[in-house]
Amino acid sequence: MSKSLLAGVVLAALMLQGCSSSLPALPDLKPIKSEVDLHSTWRTGVDGNFGESSERYNIVAEGGSLYFVTDEGSVYQLSQKDGDKIERIDTKYKPSAGVTKVGDSIYFGTYKAQLVSVSLKDKKVNWVKTLSSEVLSSPGYGDGKLAVQTGDGWLTVMDAKTGDVLWRAKEDLPPLTVRGTSAPIIADGKVIAGYADGRVKAYDLETGKTDWEYAVGIPKGRYEIERLSDVDGRLVVKDGVVYAIAYNGTVAALSLQTGRPIWQRSISSDVGVALRDKLLVVVSQDSTVYGLNASNGSEIWVNKNLKDRALITPEFFRSYVAVMDRGGYVHLLDLKTGKVIARDVAHDDVPSGSRMVSADKQLFILTPDSDVTALSY
Repeated sequence: MSKSLLAGVVLAALMLQGCSSSLPALPDLKPIKSEVDLHSTWRTGVDGNFGESSERYNIVAEGGSLYFVTDEGSVYQLSQKDGDKIERIDTKYKPSAGVTKVGDSIYFGTYKAQLVSVSLKDKKVNWVKTLSSEVLSSPGYGDGKLAVQTGDGWLTVMDAKTGDVLWRAKEDLPPLTVRGTSAPIIADGKVIAGYADGRVKAYDLETGKTDWEYAVGIPKGRYEIERLSDVDGRLVVKDGVVYAIAYNGTVAALSLQTGRPIWQRSISSDVGVALRDKLLVVVSQDSTVYGLNASNGSEIWVNKNLKDRALITPEFFRSYVAVMDRGGYVHLLDLKTGKVIARDVAHDDVPSGSRMVSADKQLFILTPDSDVTALSY
């Protein structure tokens, strides 16, 4: 893709902010012979939708239940088995991203720069704290602390019980960014955060001192739109390694302790990666799907049959990896070859309103038409 065409596409995406009705038509799908029967097992209606970005909203699957918040400010608990409503707690706060669950507390951020704590046990709001700007990702949790990134480049670490601010750090933003932030991760006494300038930084959890930083995305080009290098996709930390990817940058495996690169490849994306054992699945900007060896970054397989279908972050689902496109189709890919072995429409050509999450034998998806759908095979 030429730089001028890329710039036009990116600018259109930034201006449209997810208005699927105005986006270009998706390419036709190549016919497949399904090897498993992927189908909907239940669908539950809820109040409201799920915001402007599928990558910012999420479902938490825990203990046989699903937890999430809608854009009406309603916190839900559904049964994974049949989608029955177990609990609904209405708040007056309009979320801007998904939730983090810790014990019986649910946390979510708002466009009005608030972080909201809701008690599932008491069925009420615990506390609300005002931050510096809108919250565009779910908080990270670890060791009794929350890490929250806001749209103005601040990272704030708070006491999870009280909401008291423990420390803050600021990263200067470039003139133009892709709207959104990656969700920070707390692991091994560190806070890991990705920023709009393409850097991944690690801070000491207790003091806020910067331990290391690494440029996953490096701004290049004459124009600001060509220099977009945001780390907006989901970060993954496992076995002492941080996996990160940047817009117009690279996918990299970094040492959690030192930040030194173990390996990196020139693949760009604004959605996250998925990791199981030694298989790292990456969706590029043009929706090419890569299966990489997580140890050294070597290519195991590549699937180009879903190019330009605007795939969201992949999710491992039983014996396969699932990807979902803007048309609402969920595709299952073989873990060894990357071949598409099954697909189904999650809900009548309605695109995802959230990242997918799998639990046991089901895959769960929020859709923007006020439904939660479970798929299985």
